[in-house]
Amino acid sequence: MHNLFKGGTRSAVSLLWAALLVGLATSCSSSSATQEYAVPDDVCGTKVTSGLLAPLLPAGKKISARPTSAVGTKRCRLLVDGEIAFSSSVEKRAANATASDVASSAYGVDPTDTGSDGGRVIYSKTGAVDLVNCPASASAESTLWATVRTSHEVKASAMRAFIEGYATALAMSDACKSVSVR
Repeated sequence: MHNLFKGGTRSAVSLLWAALLVGLATSCSSSSATQEYAVPDDVCGTKVTSGLLAPLLPAGKKISARPTSAVGTKRCRLLVDGEIAFSSSVEKRAANATASDVASSAYGVDPTDTGSDGGRVIYSKTGAVDLVNCPASASAESTLWATVRTSHEVKASAMRAFIEGYATALAMSDACKSVSVR
């Protein structure tokens, strides 16, 4: 009887380990959250590389865009599964405005966050600002700024890459002439 019990214990332990390994394998494969939606190649009409936008968006099933505008500002919100996940804005500021000035009133980024490009860009894990280099024909009385923010933290390097790409895309679009001066 003693040998039978001993063998039963080994079998029980073996079964327990097998069940644990199956459970771990199942949980690792089935709980991986993914972006089931197609990442857009534009932000409310401004063409961007979906590869720059994808790292800023969370996992989910459905994405939609909600553009809005006010005097001097155009905004775009991307909703994932009905929740705001990403926001961008394009706004005119005084000609002497700096990235720190813009960051001080932007959500998700602070004037003391990491700066680059000679102070033209400020970015963090949740937001960024960048000066849009409008063509010479744009008003010398104002500058155009792009800001973005996310509802969750992302890699700061991904945020920087996006804001720089987005500002470049805005400069090549009609944004420099379509946003009215405040």
